[in-house]
Amino acid sequence: MQKCFSILLLVLLSFEGISQTLDKDTIALEEVVVTSIRPRQKDRSLTPLQSISREELDLAKGNSVAEAISTFSGITLKDYGGIGGLKTVMVRSLGANHTGVFIDDIQLTDAATGQVDLGKVSTENISSISLFVAQANNLAQPARYYASASVISLNSVQPDFSAKSLRLKSGVKLGSFGLVQPSLSIDKLINQNSFASMLASYTTAHGQYPYNLRYGVVLDTTVRRMNTDIEALNLSSSYTYSFSTDQKLLFRLMYYGSERGLPGAIVFYNPYSSQRLWNDDLISSLQYKNKLSEKFNIVSRVKYSQSKLRYLDPDYLNAEGKLDNIYNQQEYYASQVVSYGITDSLSASIAADFFINTLITNVDGYAMPTRYSSLTAIALQYKQKRLALNGNILATYVAEKTVYGNAAPTRTRLTPTFAFGYKLIRSGKLRFNFLYKDIYRLPTFNDLYYTLSGNNSLQPEKAKQFNLGLRAYGGFGIFSYASFSTDVFYNKVTDKIVAVPTKNLFVWSMRNLGVVDIRGFELQAEIATLPLWGKFLFSASSNYTYQRALDATDVNSPTYKHQIPYVPIETFATKSAISYRKLTLGYNLLFNGFRYALGENITDNLVPSWWVSDLTVLYNKEINSYTLGVKGEITNLLNRQYEVIKSFPMPGRGFSITISFTY
Repeated sequence: MQKCFSILLLVLLSFEGISQTLDKDTIALEEVVVTSIRPRQKDRSLTPLQSISREELDLAKGNSVAEAISTFSGITLKDYGGIGGLKTVMVRSLGANHTGVFIDDIQLTDAATGQVDLGKVSTENISSISLFVAQANNLAQPARYYASASVISLNSVQPDFSAKSLRLKSGVKLGSFGLVQPSLSIDKLINQNSFASMLASYTTAHGQYPYNLRYGVVLDTTVRRMNTDIEALNLSSSYTYSFSTDQKLLFRLMYYGSERGLPGAIVFYNPYSSQRLWNDDLISSLQYKNKLSEKFNIVSRVKYSQSKLRYLDPDYLNAEGKLDNIYNQQEYYASQVVSYGITDSLSASIAADFFINTLITNVDGYAMPTRYSSLTAIALQYKQKRLALNGNILATYVAEKTVYGNAAPTRTRLTPTFAFGYKLIRSGKLRFNFLYKDIYRLPTFNDLYYTLSGNNSLQPEKAKQFNLGLRAYGGFGIFSYASFSTDVFYNKVTDKIVAVPTKNLFVWSMRNLGVVDIRGFELQAEIATLPLWGKFLFSASSNYTYQRALDATDVNSPTYKHQIPYVPIETFATKSAISYRKLTLGYNLLFNGFRYALGENITDNLVPSWWVSDLTVLYNKEINSYTLGVKGEITNLLNRQYEVIKSFPMPGRGFSITISFTY
């Protein structure tokens, strides 16, 4: 013991001597700052991904999802003009019905048309929007994610209660064409385990924008767009309860109600239109998430939705002297997902969705269908340092019954997806990706049973997607982040279902086009700077898409090897922002090449190319415990006259200002 004590004393004395030496001969080392570039989600994704953050949404024009994603590559926006005009998107020429839209993993659906009007979906309480070709690389997603060729994923804002238990935001937007849009959001921390949120917004506008009516090749007169008014109410509430950090329950209730005019096509110089549309939509959902262990997760979801739509044409030539149709859709939905980490490198999941869709209407002779759908997806993920593999197979079973007439036959199909990624350099800043997906789209209720154009023997639409991608990212010099990517894609579509509008927005004609070959490529680039001169920040992104979507059905057809309707051969978009302290200036430019309104690529069907630019100014100032926000917008900065859909003129230059207070 005495020997141990002596050794310990010697060690302590030696440390004391060392410390005295260091005190006398201190060496000051120059500070070294070590930084690294954190990869963004799109830098890690095996499937092509584009996203827009809350900060970018604040700079985007308008308040709808359709406007926010209009600058994404591969997007073709079908816009009939005006504040309340129908707005749908298709990705890489596959049609709007192939695009799934999800809010916090709950899908927005329309069994009648299969197309979600993104003009109705507000970005007011959205933290980010992502567009995935194929699907996300998330094993906890429902089976419905795997059932779409592309997915638009919306994530809600998660309130920050670190400073206060109550958060309020109120604002009003005033703009051209009679736009008035007040909004209010409230987030309340109830206790340590739960909080509630509420959002309400109201929109009204007469929408009567001027446009030039062409007589021959001469701009003869300026008239105002008629029957473009809208009145809409958007409500959303949610309640979140956390049993623990790994176990949460989320309840959400959403409501959208509107009345709007449907502006008609300008045919033979006649701008008159009298059709009206009413929407009354309700969605309630419940999600339960439980991380049982580091490897084992379960997610349960249920949803009920009801959508009422009334369409009125007071000038319809029939015995009643009008057409007044009412459609009532309902959906009952349940989903269960189980994921498990088999090893550190290998994970698996199984997702099972079951849902029932019904449609009741006062249309004479309508079938009154009910559809029973079952989707089961088994997915695997494998990750090593430089290699990543994703694969899944989706089993689809659909049965239908009708009150009147014959129902479509029962459909079953297995559709696989495979994604491969390899880091060409060890850091992962240069990556190669490959994607293959087989997808299967059923005809909608209107495709099958609509009285004027339905066909219950219509074939389902089948598509095969191929994508080769190369992505690089990093930072250098004054750039905190820079990225470049290129994707080459090929889509093979058989029995393509084409929806072509006729004399108004609500009546469509449906047909199987047969075979469509879609080939193209996308280029994307993005930069963001470090603070310049201590206070300035600059960011910019651009993308270019080239695509040929050709009818390859019948060599004897006049449309053989012609571009299918409303697919531009090329599109280009760029957006940039410069910030100085609390002030930000944003600029967007969007170009769409020429396209054709019908299958024959002839001059009479040509829709000219167009480009528009928008300018946004954003200012935020903190005043005591409040934040004042002011946003000014100039849309269609150079007052271009153009049409996205033939004979449906778009608005010219418009102005708006938004004033908001956040507490």
